[in-house]
Parts: sequence; structure tokens; C-alpha cells
Amino acid sequence: MKQLSSKHWWALAIGLTASLMWAPSGSAQNVIGAEQEVAEREFPEFMPPDELRRLIKDGSRDILIVDNAPALIWEEAHIPGAVSFPWVRQITETVKLPRNRTLILYCPCTEDQDSIDMAKKLRELGYFKIKVLEGGWFKWEKLGYEIVSAADEQRRK
Repeated sequence: MKQLSSKHWWALAIGLTASLMWAPSGSAQNVIGAEQEVAEREFPEFMPPDELRRLIKDGSRDILIVDNAPALIWEEAHIPGAVSFPWVRQITETVKLPRNRTLILYCPCTEDQDSIDMAKKLRELGYFKIKVLEGGWFKWEKLGYEIVSAADEQRRK
């Protein structure tokens, strides 16, 4: 049996917590209008992992990869070039992400919940160039694409 890494354990805990927090209340759907519901379903746009991998290889300066996992998990393993911007219930600090680049958000969630939620919060703050990595961390890892630690990136500089 394969042993789970700490990133997998954290992801499992985060996923379970998110599932409990976002369980439908029954009356919430009645409050949201049909037009708003359609708009919410269409946002955010998703980016396939192979497209992000190509952009990384091409050295694209038009994107910024944003890891929504807790900072300690980001330090252990993340997509090359990703910055740490952990999911929070409410953004209370000044956001220091660029508005002139497309933000590619990803998380260690089974359904991209944290990244979708952060994309919505950032949009409310005026960030409109946002995409979510389709399948997030787990799909990236399953495809065998490059993963680095914060220490790896420091050594490369």
C-alpha cells in the first residue's frame, strides 16, 4: 500500500473541511437569482494542466501561478514558479498579486473548491484575469509534471 505524503494528508483534511463548510443549506439556492447562478457557474475559467506546463516551458511572463494550499505545504512541494497565497475564509490583508498578469490558481482539493472560492474573492477585489488549474494539484501530480520545494527554488537562484 502506498504511503501518503504530508501534502496528501493536508489536502484530505482541507477537502473534508471544505465539504462540511460548503454543504448546501437548502434555502441558499432560493436567494440567488437565475442570472447570477448562471454567471457563477461560468466563472472562473479553467486551464488544462498541459497548457500551463507549456506556458511554464515557454517562460511566459503573462501568467502568475498561485498555490492556495497552506504556506507550509507550499514550502514542501508546489508547481515551479508558484507563489503561496493560501485560501482564507475572508481576505483581510492587502493583496499583493499583479493585476496585469493572468493568475492561475490551484489547490490540493478534489473539486478545486479552494481555488474557485479564492478566484471569486479576488474578482470581488477587482482581479479579472483569473483561471483555475483544471484538476489542481492532484491532476498535476498524477500527470507526473515537475514539482519543486521552496528550498529547490532557492538553490536554483
